[in-house]
Amino acid sequence: MKNRQLAVSAALLTALSSHSLADAGDHDIETTVVTATRTEQSIAEVLAPVTVFERADIERIAPLDLQELLSRAAGVSFVRNGGRGASTSLFLRGNQSNHSLLLVDGVRVGSATLGSPSLTNLPPELIERVEIVRGPRSALYGSEAIGGVINIITKKYHDADGVKPFVQLSAGTQGTIKTLAAVNGGDARTQFSLSGLYEETDGIDNTTSKAGRHGDDDGFEQQAINASLSHRLNDRAQLFALYQQSDSESDFDGSCYDSSFNKYDCAPYSDSRVSIGGLRGEFQLTDNWQLRVAVGHSTDDSSIEYRFLEPAGQAAGVSGDTFNTTRKQASVQNDWQLGSHHMLTLGGEYINDEVDSTRSYGQDERENHAGFAQWQADFGRIDYVVGWRHDSNEQFGSHDTRNAAAGLDLPKGMKLIASYGEGFNAPTFNDLYYPGYGNPALKPESSRNRELELRGKQGWGSWSVNYFINDVEQLIQYNPATFGPDQIESATIEGIELGLATVVKHWHIEANATLLDTEDNNSGKELRRRADSQVNVDVDRQWQQWGVNASLRLVSDRYENTSNSDELPGYGLVDAGLSYQLSSSVKLQLSVKNLFDKEYVSARHFSLGNYESIGREALLSISYAP
Repeated sequence: MKNRQLAVSAALLTALSSHSLADAGDHDIETTVVTATRTEQSIAEVLAPVTVFERADIERIAPLDLQELLSRAAGVSFVRNGGRGASTSLFLRGNQSNHSLLLVDGVRVGSATLGSPSLTNLPPELIERVEIVRGPRSALYGSEAIGGVINIITKKYHDADGVKPFVQLSAGTQGTIKTLAAVNGGDARTQFSLSGLYEETDGIDNTTSKAGRHGDDDGFEQQAINASLSHRLNDRAQLFALYQQSDSESDFDGSCYDSSFNKYDCAPYSDSRVSIGGLRGEFQLTDNWQLRVAVGHSTDDSSIEYRFLEPAGQAAGVSGDTFNTTRKQASVQNDWQLGSHHMLTLGGEYINDEVDSTRSYGQDERENHAGFAQWQADFGRIDYVVGWRHDSNEQFGSHDTRNAAAGLDLPKGMKLIASYGEGFNAPTFNDLYYPGYGNPALKPESSRNRELELRGKQGWGSWSVNYFINDVEQLIQYNPATFGPDQIESATIEGIELGLATVVKHWHIEANATLLDTEDNNSGKELRRRADSQVNVDVDRQWQQWGVNASLRLVSDRYENTSNSDELPGYGLVDAGLSYQLSSSVKLQLSVKNLFDKEYVSARHFSLGNYESIGREALLSISYAP
């Protein structure tokens, strides 16, 4: 790591070790997670760095989209191509945007052409909680999990107290309107939840170009529904069902061409639909044997549409492209509790990806069959996890990935964890076959990650320090100089993550910092669009009916291109929020994003200048929840 980063780390570590930071208290409530090992665990026992956003956190932060929520976590960064609804890329621990596996209630979600999910089509209003596991998880989940796994749990009903409605109305700057309605209900055996969301915004001009139609605002509109059902057959069997669908329309800056590359004046926009369906059964076959069977189906459909501003374009029959991708999956998982100290997991998984497009792809379908095994052991002060997975990919053959971790309980509430994990990622259909762009000779990416973590929990709060080094072979990244994918023989991503949660004079404080050193080992250059450092600080406090919160996000400079000749400057953003409980059923909330209207550049367009920052936004909401 660079000397500057190490100095910052040392200073923060010194601060973390000071017990005078906070008042003693029991503000921490034990949280359980399932993503890290595919089995339920206390977050204190998980031998991996995990961030969890509960529903209470989501309501307090009041994020305008999923990207904003995830960016509060350590190791998470984004590149947004303009305003709300614009294309967004997620980087987890400096890995590629298609190196993070996204699950919705355990169902794999993402575009087979792009290799990454449409985060815009997953509104936070329909989310119950989010689990982010940082570091490779291919030994459990296979392809895409080089950087980590993000598991979104949709809204559920956990009561047995009849039927309850929920309504929220919101209005804000840039002509933003949001309406959320939900009904939840159930009894001791059956619970259901049904939610619907509508939102629209006039948006901003996505790029700095003002030529032709590029100077207009690029709006965004979305309708989404979420339905979930759980039913307990008996004391040993339970069924879960999920369906979520989001339809959106998003304007963007661009041009319209016919098949002969004649240009027409138009206002292009994208139509998108993401749908997710899943069915899962959990069966306690014996006192120490649980069986889980799940099937899932997700689609990511998008098409480019044109609003013509001249008759010639309409007459020419110019139309955009359509990209419809489907992912089907099925899995079986057996968990055996062997005595009081051991758990053995054996399972299998089937995944099928399909592409249906107006563009011609050299191959439009592939299957993957996998088997996985995991052993967890707890010997009091020392616990272990060892895992292995074998993937048989129809296109790229067999791949084995492994992971191992050991944790040692130390005095004064501390724990030391050492881990090793391998990752695997198959190239996307776009990287392989997109006409004029893809390269069919690309090879699968692989990684090896080594990590040390020291965490602690005392009366004043909790803290963690992680150091990791991830070697990625055959890394695929876009090169703006060639307008195509490059395959880097070897790249190294080295990082330190720091986390802190405490209470000072009734103020809840959470902070994290991420320091990265990324390098293309062949050229010695930094990987594009990776910031060397970023910091998040969140504070909130409650006074009877009143609530107040604020957050700070700092992002350092990074490079737009692979040659490191185009540097994007760093920036800092401040958000703030205020809430008031009018009654036991009615709540008012005001959220202000980018309070000081900071202008910054997260990325550049190849011909239309910089992608614009959103600027200051304000949203006023009133909610009714009897």
